[in-house]
Amino acid sequence: MVCTTVMCAEKEPLICHRAILIAQYLRQRANDVTHILADGTPEAHDDSLSRLAAFHGLDENDLFSSREAVFREACRLQEEKIAYRRKRGSFHR
Repeated sequence: MVCTTVMCAEKEPLICHRAILIAQYLRQRANDVTHILADGTPEAHDDSLSRLAAFHGLDENDLFSSREAVFREACRLQEEKIAYRRKRGSFHR
């Protein structure tokens, strides 16, 4: 059995790119992912995704979308919210 730990200093896992990108990757490969909330409470990644879906006004019990599709959309919306964006016209050489 292999155990991997990835930690960051974000108070809320859902605003951390690790939760949105890395945890999703691990979850898709049948790894258990648990986040540690600010108060020390552990939270399963699926529970985090349920909170994220609710935050974005998505219903994970939607009749026309699978739960996975709702979670993917919630992550996409969150990626747009937390992603780094370079200012228009600026670039590094």
